[in-house]
Amino acid sequence: MRHLFIPPYLPALLASTAVLAAAGGTPAAAQGTYARVFERSTTFALEPGGAWSLSSNVASGLPDLVFLKTSNTPSGRVEVHVAPGATQYQTRGLEIATTFANESDGTWGLVNNDPGTGALPDLYFIKTRNTPSGRVEVHIASAASNYQARTVETATTFASEPGGVWALVRHAGGGLPDLVFVKTSGTPDGRVEVHIASGASRWQARTLEVPTTFASEQNGTWGIVADPAGSFPDLYFIKTASTPGGTVEVHIASGASRYQSRTLEVATDFRNETDGAWSLLPNLPRTSVPGLAYIKTSNTPNGHVEVHIAQFGTR
Repeated sequence: MRHLFIPPYLPALLASTAVLAAAGGTPAAAQGTYARVFERSTTFALEPGGAWSLSSNVASGLPDLVFLKTSNTPSGRVEVHVAPGATQYQTRGLEIATTFANESDGTWGLVNNDPGTGALPDLYFIKTRNTPSGRVEVHIASAASNYQARTVETATTFASEPGGVWALVRHAGGGLPDLVFVKTSGTPDGRVEVHIASGASRWQARTLEVPTTFASEQNGTWGIVADPAGSFPDLYFIKTASTPGGTVEVHIASGASRYQSRTLEVATDFRNETDGAWSLLPNLPRTSVPGLAYIKTSNTPNGHVEVHIAQFGTR
């Protein structure tokens, strides 16, 4: 298993697979593929009962690995465990119980205040069911308080709803992050929908509600990745099963087009696999296309969580 982080601006290696034909979308802007530039076993033993992610803090060149332990904790509180990218995930930088009691009625995640500073991200919980008002709620605990103080707790414009993906996403204007709901099933026309409520309104006003270029599909991971230059984040689908070539595919629709145009559709050098968490990383050094990350959380050779990162390269 490779241990060294290869700078993404090095040439070669990253040019073998043609962009896939866009079904219902516009052609991708460039041809190329995703190839792995980093993969390593980490300090973490395999563990269920939480959420794994890579933060958008890349001050050291690699993002930090974060495990949010949301059940079976000694104190009954959600815990934050961080392995810094600066040590290639061999040490723990923070391990702490938070202000939140263990809970599974929603989505746990992290949102960065300023990815370039090296600061830890804030912790959020989007409570999507069993709320007193029947509305989705947003709860944020600040990294500045070591996750002991809640800075926001409020009901939103959204009624409780299953069948999709929830996230908080920072935007260029600063302030509270926007709340995004990607509705991936049960839509009127069979298309994936994006619904956004603005942080500026404390999630009481919806700034965008639109069907996208994507048909509803469950063979992969849907997500949102910030576009530093845009008003709306980009929408992605990482297809991890039932692909024509047997390899993972990345599909991106731009927020700038209101999710009507696909800016990238490519195969990767990963075989189809579902033993972990897939995501796109917006802030890797010297890249304009988000990196692809896979955190392998089960069935690893040595019983430890692994981090795999791939970069896109044109040809």
